Order: sequence, then structure tokens, then C-alpha cells
Amino acid sequence: MSNQPNERGDALFDQLNKNKKKKKRKTLRTVIIVVLVIAVALVGWFNHMRQQVEEQFAAMSNNVLSYDVTQGAISTTVNGSGVLEELDLYTVEVPAGVQITEVLVEADDPVAKGDVLATIDMASVMDAMADVQNQLNDLDQKIKAASGDAASKRVNAGVAGRVKILYAAKGMDVVGCMVEHGALAVLSLDGYMAVDIETDALCVGDRVTVIREGEKELSGTVEAVSKGVATILITDNGPKFNEEVTVLAENGAELGNGKLYIHSPLAVTGYAGTVTGVHVKENAQVQSSTKLFSLGETDYNANYDSLLRQRKEKEEMLMELLSLYRDGAVLAATDGVISSVEYENAPETSSAQTTYPAATQDAEEKTPLLTVYPNVSMHVTVAIDEMDILALQAGQEAEVTVSSVSEEKYAGTVTEIHTTANENTGMSQYSAVVVLDKQEGMLPGMTADVDVKIQGVEDAVIIPVDALHQTSSIYYVYTSYNEESMQYGDRVEVTIGMSGGNYVQITSGLDVGDTVYYTQTQSWFEIWAQGGFNGGMPGNFGR
Repeated sequence: MSNQPNERGDALFDQLNKNKKKKKRKTLRTVIIVVLVIAVALVGWFNHMRQQVEEQFAAMSNNVLSYDVTQGAISTTVNGSGVLEELDLYTVEVPAGVQITEVLVEADDPVAKGDVLATIDMASVMDAMADVQNQLNDLDQKIKAASGDAASKRVNAGVAGRVKILYAAKGMDVVGCMVEHGALAVLSLDGYMAVDIETDALCVGDRVTVIREGEKELSGTVEAVSKGVATILITDNGPKFNEEVTVLAENGAELGNGKLYIHSPLAVTGYAGTVTGVHVKENAQVQSSTKLFSLGETDYNANYDSLLRQRKEKEEMLMELLSLYRDGAVLAATDGVISSVEYENAPETSSAQTTYPAATQDAEEKTPLLTVYPNVSMHVTVAIDEMDILALQAGQEAEVTVSSVSEEKYAGTVTEIHTTANENTGMSQYSAVVVLDKQEGMLPGMTADVDVKIQGVEDAVIIPVDALHQTSSIYYVYTSYNEESMQYGDRVEVTIGMSGGNYVQITSGLDVGDTVYYTQTQSWFEIWAQGGFNGGMPGNFGR
């Protein structure tokens, strides 16, 4: 009997625990259900909003616009940024074989013209001078032997033909003439001059009349017709190279005009000497042995010139060695600041004299010692967008801001324009170099912002930038649009000029009054900002 109250208490306690667990499970089920309902609602709202975004973005993106090409003023400011670099950095070198005993400067040391940069071992300078003098003596012997290797003093025709072009004249350098024209003279080998005209009215073998300057008539024959272009042959006796002629049909109808060229040309060449005489005239008939030109100074052939250049280099090296021997040290050539000390094993600081090993380079090389910058000017290389690169020219004024030094705008000048595309960023990028005077506080590596103001074009042919398309090599526009098929047509290649704001200059391909068709694209953020989405965000965020 004494255990009954305890048993009833335990039962009651167990019942309470069971009731608590039931309530917890019920609460958990309720929370899970609420979370699921909210998740389903959010997914539904997200899908609804995504559909709205896609529909409205597509509708706005596919809004085809037209623009009538007009004339107007356009101007732009080309801007970019880069890092400052020292200008005119140069390396101080000593002839190979000269021993450096002590380098007396360190990086960032200022120096004045004539300051001692390093001391040298004078015995090594004497040895180097003796070695260079021996090399000069050897070269003198080779030059003497090569002086007999002369080029021919006459230039013959080599083949029979007719002289149609004479480039070389008395007193002219043969090499210069060859570089400029590719020949001393040009012969016609088959007796014909030719002209090409665009026409579909001729067939191979047809006879035509060719009218020269001064109404001179010649008989011509159609040699070939290809893709609407006819090639007509006339005699080479008389007509001049590049002469403008008109071609008439047998009935007298004008078919077209063009410039005469040599049908079967041969270039007469040379490689050394100076023209001392010209023995033929244009239009002269020549044989293979006919002398065309007399030449002088032909002793200076390629081998001879090479030896002379080598001797010149040795002379310059000997003069450097003599200067070192006279000064007894390596001296600064200009005022400046030491950029870096590059001589191997150069001490950081040392008051004791140290002897460095002699250089082991070939006699043709020099030993780099240190680098110096004049500390007068700096330059910055800025990336330029392809839409702006054509507007830049060397010599244009620029404004440079170096925020880490001052907000002041410093005057600069565009000195170089690099037109090799850099495609690392996904679109073609170009670069330009701007030079400015170095100001107090400017250091290499500082960021510089550059603005180049481009003077505008008043009567430019302009179109919206959105209407311009491009491939890897060309720009183009569309000049028609089919509303039924929703397709653009009549793609026209164009050349662009200056761009400014939302418009770009067209320098060729379009005329005033032409119409271009395009889509004004917008980002989803722009559409949102313009109130393009209905429904807003839950909770009216931002209101």
C-alpha cells in the first residue's frame, strides 16, 4: 500500500512528458509548413519576375530604330590612365676586359655631370687598348685585300626588249635608287603595253581603238576577259607607262578608260656604286649586250662595307678606352639619379678598395655597370579604346593628373601612338605614350590620369554609336530592315573617325541622307531604373 502514491506520481510525470513532446512535434510541423509555404511563394514570385524581366528586356532590346545620316559637329576627350615611368633611362657600360675596382654610388644617389661613378684598374685599360689596336690592324689587312673585290662598272640590258622606264639618273646612288624604286630601269619584253577596263561588251580577240593623249589613235586587241574586266594590248613602241587612255569599240562607242602598264616587264637591277652615265633613252629598243648605265665607286661592295663598319666600331671602342685612361675612372655623362647598380658583386657600401674580376664577355660586348635617369622628364603609357585611337596624333597636348602628388593638372604631350591591338580584355585596345616634365614628389609606379582634348570636326558625317557593328577586321552598318521577317539587310562596310558621346564619325561608306537601322540595347538595370518592371519588389524596398 505504501508504494501506490509513488506509482501514481510516476505515471503523472510520464503523462506530462508525453504531452510536452506532442506539443513540440506539433510546433515543429507548423514551422516546417510555414517555411514551405513561404519558399513556394518566393519561388513563384521569382519565376514571375524573371518572366517579366525576360519579356520586357527582350521587347526593349528588340526595339528597332532608324536614323537618317546627317552632318554635325563632333568632338571628344580621349582619356586613360597608366603608371609613371622614368624617361631617357640609359645604361653606363665599360668595354669588356676593363676591371672595375670600386663602385662609388648606390641606387637613388643623385649625381652631377663629371662625378666619379666607379674606379677602374688602369692596367686592364692598357691591355684592352692593346687588344683593340691589334684588332684594328687585322681589319686593315682585310680591308686592303677586299678593296679589289669591285662590282662591275657597267650595267647591261641582259635581254632584248624596249626601255619603258628609267629610274636611275647620273649622280644617283645605286642602292638608294633600288630601295626607292626597286629597279634602275624597266624593260618591256614582248612588245606590248596593256590597259584594263570594266566592260561586258568585249570578247577575246575583239579589235578596239585606243585613244592616247593628244587624240593619237592606236589599234588594240582584247587579250583576256575575266569577271567583267577586259585586258587590251597595244604596241609598246611609243605609249608611255601610266599614260591615261580611252578605249572605243569598232562602232566608235566609248567603252572605258584606264592607265597603261607594261604587259611583260623586266626590272634592271644593281647593288653597288654611283651612276656616272646613262646610255639609253626611254622607248629605245635594246639587245642583251646593250650598255644601259656606267657606274663609279663600285669598290665599296658588301664585304668591303662590312669591314669598314667593323673598323668604325673598333675605333669608337678605342676612343672610349682612351677616355677611361685619361679620366682614370668612370664619370657621369649627365646630371641625374642612379636607378640601379648592375655590376655583379658590387658592394652596397665600402670604403676599402675592392678588385672585381675582369669581364668574361666576348671582345664585341660591353660590361653593364649601372643605369642612370636624367630626372627631368617622365612618361606614362595609357590604354586607348579602338573608337578613340584614330583621333590621336603625335604632338597633341594632354593634361596629366597624379593624384598621389597633387590634384593639379600638368601639361604633357603625346609622343607615340601604338596601333598594335591588345585583345586581352575582349575588345581591341591600343596605347599612347604621353611625356611630361617631372615634378617634385613624382615617383616611378605612381598612377597618372591622362586627358587629351581632341578638336572637333564641324561638318562630320555622323551616326549613333549603337548603329555601328564590327568584326575582327571591319566596321559595318545595316541600311535596311524587313519588319515581316524581323531581319536586318544591306550590310555596308564603313570607316570610322572620331567618336564623341553617343555618336561616331563616318569617313567613308555612308553619305548624308542614307538611313541606318539598329537596336538600342539597354541593360536590365537601366530597364529597372526606368520603371520597366511591374509589381516592384516585395516590401517596397527603397520607397
